[in-house]
Amino acid sequence: MNVLLMSPWLPWPPYDGGRIRILETLRYLSRRHSVTLVTSLCRAGEIDHAPVLKDFCQNVITTVVSNGTGAVFSRLSRGVLSRRPLIQSFYYDTHLAQQVRDLTSRVAYDVIQVEFPFQTPYLNAVAPLSRAKKILTMHNIESLRFKRELQLSQWGKRRLVLLGNHLFFRAWEKEALRQFDGIITVSDLERTWVQLHAPRATVELVPNGVDTEYFSPACPIPPESNPYIVFTGAMDYPPNVDAVRWFCNEILPMLQRNIPHIGLKIVGKNPHQQILELGNLKGVHVTGTVADIRSYVAGALALVVPLRSGGGTRLKILEAMAMERPVISTTVGAEGLEITPGADILIADDAEQFVDQVQLLVRSPETSKRLGSEGRRLVIEKYDWSVCLSGLERLYDTLLGSEAA
Repeated sequence: MNVLLMSPWLPWPPYDGGRIRILETLRYLSRRHSVTLVTSLCRAGEIDHAPVLKDFCQNVITTVVSNGTGAVFSRLSRGVLSRRPLIQSFYYDTHLAQQVRDLTSRVAYDVIQVEFPFQTPYLNAVAPLSRAKKILTMHNIESLRFKRELQLSQWGKRRLVLLGNHLFFRAWEKEALRQFDGIITVSDLERTWVQLHAPRATVELVPNGVDTEYFSPACPIPPESNPYIVFTGAMDYPPNVDAVRWFCNEILPMLQRNIPHIGLKIVGKNPHQQILELGNLKGVHVTGTVADIRSYVAGALALVVPLRSGGGTRLKILEAMAMERPVISTTVGAEGLEITPGADILIADDAEQFVDQVQLLVRSPETSKRLGSEGRRLVIEKYDWSVCLSGLERLYDTLLGSEAA
């Protein structure tokens, strides 16, 4: 098949969940299909740092979209005049829309796959005679994410912004869904939500996965004088910021009263100022961007996922499991994964439970080893990317029927 895939950003380097999923999608589709990637760049020449994309894509079409104040204000202003939601306006570029118009006028695509609902306005640029099936990948439900953040926020400016986002996003997400023939979700929660709000669309569950060869128990473990637990993720993402602040302020002090030398390593790009300030606390190390997270995970007593908001499914959990490292997560953090608490993961939803679960791993290396082994078995059976992404072709075949090649 001939597939046009639209990504809001260059999926390289793959340092967050969205980029990782898009990169793995390109890698998977390239084995049997012809793929054209259409994406925006933050600066000219950025594509030169991503030669790997040329291995997966027949064509890579890019346009530089500035995030400078003036350029962003211009896009948002045009969006207001067009009655377009602000997040859609932020990512919408007229030059990129023209690229889409030209491509779909010249090339007969079987599938146009859009990553994230806020890219929906680009469908208006698709040539009228195009017969391509239009597919949306829902990486998460943004309105649900804002609802959860709202429940945790304090009164003030931030709460008002979250309230507006929750109400605003809920309306435009539902409208965006109805413009697609097929919709990809990453968990049963999202699938149920989509089926409720877009009953005419064909919905396929295509869960997040992990490269079980890259993330493996064979990764060398660096020497470390004191035990530590680790959190990984983009550290400018609000749900991650909330999770780490909660852990450092309420859970870690309780834990250190019983295990004085235990520390926490916060590993991830673009740490928010509130995260940088946590580095002043006893035992807390904020790394910022690292070339390879595997050594940090390999040497950890456990990966902790104290998420209280957000959506989708957490690649960080699958990565740690693939490396046979124990995972301690909130129920929200492990949402959407086919886990068995106590067998392949430990669940903790308050500070006392987190402390108890960490102490269990310290006291019982056997429990730690068992959790690691069962976690890796789970991801090999159900969450290797080659298994997860097969749902893409099921959806393509369902929508195209006898037209599928």
